[in-house]
Amino acid sequence: MSEWLHATDRHGRFVKTEERVALLAEIRAHARAHGDAHLAVPVVHIILLTSNGQIRMVQRGNRPENPFMWDKAVGGHVVTEDRSLGRAAFDANAIKEMGEEVGIENVAIADDALHYHRLLQAEDHDPTTRAIIRMVDHDPWQGSFCRSREGEPWVKRHNVCVYIGVYDGAFVFADGEAINHDLITRADLMDDLLASPWKYADGARIFMQRYYHLLR
Repeated sequence: MSEWLHATDRHGRFVKTEERVALLAEIRAHARAHGDAHLAVPVVHIILLTSNGQIRMVQRGNRPENPFMWDKAVGGHVVTEDRSLGRAAFDANAIKEMGEEVGIENVAIADDALHYHRLLQAEDHDPTTRAIIRMVDHDPWQGSFCRSREGEPWVKRHNVCVYIGVYDGAFVFADGEAINHDLITRADLMDDLLASPWKYADGARIFMQRYYHLLR
């Protein structure tokens, strides 16, 4: 079954809707020809930590973009009929992607930072059975380098909502997006990104640069 994605401009305004494969091929071809993408695709990025502050990294599967590289725990395109791309559309897709990619079915999204800390400190909270996340950023024109099995890298633009959260339970890989996972401290991840950058999707560099202070 075909999946249809919205495309937006650098300000996050709706431009058009197209079938996923065709839209991504158009963006990739334009970026390789002109050095940058002309459209962004709405996505969610979810960075998960353990209760003791280790970052949960996953190894991507044999995917068209960044195959077998290490990256944030969860990410995916926002599939919605809502052309306004309001917060609810991103939240709904964040929950969906967590279930599909790493098997987390019990997810709570906090309203704000205070609500997030209250949920984490609640007496009945069990981090092995429920993930708690909060949105920390929205960037309508975030760029990253994508690599593939064939061809030159290209710049892909994301209209992205970024979430950070805590979950101690097991990951279950069901859809092939990820095939392995590991735990790493933020200091060790920073060192390894500098020593072996080819192991990581460019998104790992971006979240370490932008959200390092939140990864604890």
